[in-house]
Amino acid sequence: MASKGRVYFLTAYIEFLLDEGIKSEEYYLGDASRFLRFLLSRVEEKDIQAFVEHSSPSYQRRLRKTLRKFYSFAQKELKITNTALEQV
Repeated sequence: MASKGRVYFLTAYIEFLLDEGIKSEEYYLGDASRFLRFLLSRVEEKDIQAFVEHSSPSYQRRLRKTLRKFYSFAQKELKITNTALEQV
């Protein structure tokens, strides 16, 4: 798989698995999902701030908005609670 300017993580991972000859990606995606949920539940406020502040001011505003929506999804649909994510 060629490197792309914009990589959409899960889509790229599925393409990678298929390129590697994995016929049933369900287990791989499930494990990756559980790992990401684990990390998301443990991220600290300083990590989020570092991620946001690494961007231009206009992108920071957008990130704060989109990350708030992502946290709402994580809280409602995945039952992930983390007070650091509430500070975005």
